[in-house]
Amino acid sequence: DLSENYQEIYKKAGYNVLLTSCKLDVGIDKLRESLDNNISVFAGPSGAGKSSLLNSINPGLYLKIGDLSRKTERGTHTTRHAELIKLAFGGMVVDTPGFTAFDLVDIDEAELQYLFPEFQKYLNCRFPSCRHYKEPECRVKQAVDEGNINSIRYEHYIQILCELMKNRRY
Repeated sequence: DLSENYQEIYKKAGYNVLLTSCKLDVGIDKLRESLDNNISVFAGPSGAGKSSLLNSINPGLYLKIGDLSRKTERGTHTTRHAELIKLAFGGMVVDTPGFTAFDLVDIDEAELQYLFPEFQKYLNCRFPSCRHYKEPECRVKQAVDEGNINSIRYEHYIQILCELMKNRRY
């Protein structure tokens, strides 16, 4: 199952992963426990089900939800503004409007490596300016080859790095 594969990939990278579904009533209690007495943010693509999930974990919120567009099969931006919501069981969460595009404006390509937790113990490459892309004697690439860093995560890193390099402003 693809979702279980990604769950394992992100767990090994150091993330806490919760599989949830409002329709199947899966993971709702665990999500509620995770949000209890914390301040959290729900962010993601339009139509992903952020407001639906909040309605499931905190009945009585009655957040407006919409259907996917028949034409594009994407969300229709039902949530129009970010809203801080106090949860009945404790904690607060920000329900944010969905997005249709992923923008990398505020990420510096030299800092990207620090946003991948599984890279951290391999960052002492031969060259201090190593971007872990085409440089020789790169410990991150070696860790990928040895199976210590998941190749899918590394491919995502390279995709983002290439996008940042393409959009450089200098």
